[in-house]
Amino acid sequence: MHRLIAIATVCVCWMLALGQRPTDKLARYSLDFTLSQSDFVDSISIEWSHGQVFLPVEINGKRYRFLFDTGAGQSLIFADTPLTGCTPAGQIISVDAIGRRDTVQMTIMPPFTLGNTTFTGCKATVQRRAVRRSNIDGIIGFDIIAKGLQAKIDVNAGYLILSDRRHFFDAEGGYETRYKLNYHVPYIIINPFARYKEPTLFDTGSRQFYVINAHQLDGALGGGSRLPGLRVDSRTIGRYAIGHSGAEPEGVVSFLTLDAMKWGDFIFSDVSVMTSQGGSHLGAAVLKYGAVVFNPLRRKVFFQPYNNVAFCNVSNQPLDIAFIAENGRPIVGLVREGSIPFQAGLRSGDTILSIDNRPVTSFHQFMVWPFLKGRTYQFTVRSREGQLHHVDWVRLP
Repeated sequence: MHRLIAIATVCVCWMLALGQRPTDKLARYSLDFTLSQSDFVDSISIEWSHGQVFLPVEINGKRYRFLFDTGAGQSLIFADTPLTGCTPAGQIISVDAIGRRDTVQMTIMPPFTLGNTTFTGCKATVQRRAVRRSNIDGIIGFDIIAKGLQAKIDVNAGYLILSDRRHFFDAEGGYETRYKLNYHVPYIIINPFARYKEPTLFDTGSRQFYVINAHQLDGALGGGSRLPGLRVDSRTIGRYAIGHSGAEPEGVVSFLTLDAMKWGDFIFSDVSVMTSQGGSHLGAAVLKYGAVVFNPLRRKVFFQPYNNVAFCNVSNQPLDIAFIAENGRPIVGLVREGSIPFQAGLRSGDTILSIDNRPVTSFHQFMVWPFLKGRTYQFTVRSREGQLHHVDWVRLP
């Protein structure tokens, strides 16, 4: 009996690195919204679910569930989320997780309340969902921090602290690094191996620990396959990153192991990493190991490890399989060679046609399929060459 490790809700990567480049003819990025209070400290309960941070947002007396995404330059609402009181605010250029640019609608959101603070006049992009997920109503972006609010994300304690007091977190310390804004989102310098350093987006919208751009890695390797502190475990052809305009182009995906990845003077050891056609980013999985504090006035971000020492062992498992949408249908975007799904016979480009002889007609249907742990399912798939075959699936805990 073949056992497939990955499940769809883990394999889809919500990497929403939205940036807006202002032009004379389009709406401009703006932080001219207002807050209902000053000289405040607000502790907001957060939901840590499937490797992402969700915030309770109240709009027009109704509670919504918003993803907190530091990789989004501004807030975002989905076109199919009914919100009354939105005011059109022109159009703006948006750049998604895989670098695709598009002109999208801007809107001024109705006042929304986060904790005890009401934000009035916030602008948001209006976009369609790359993956239909009914339990996410929108996105709160980095603009609430860029406005000047100190912020601490602590998923271990289960809260987000916001304060407009300039020195509120100064006494807490942590391992610091500076960040620069690019497309209005924070980039920090990461040292993943040897003497190689690169600007990396800190993106809580991504579930991954660390993803490195494939072209940047090739440049660092210089045609070789190993540098001190870096091991290339395997390579395959595929794609897994999903932006608002669809999946990334197919290409070579490298699976790497880093001996010691450095955030300033803090060390993450034994880190499994993948390459992507999109930009390098450090994802929300970092929050499992420590709290993060943003000081936007000094352009610094601090990592506060839960274990109170200068290093931690990550030992994260590499991704075995990823599913993406193509023409509305679920297909296998990536299978790591040698993995259990690969041994079962799945290959990149396979289209999922049915499960236990029940037709699968859409990617959304596949994403919400009621898989039960420990039960065996038979997948009927069609290869990109048109051949049909069957694969057994056991939903693992």
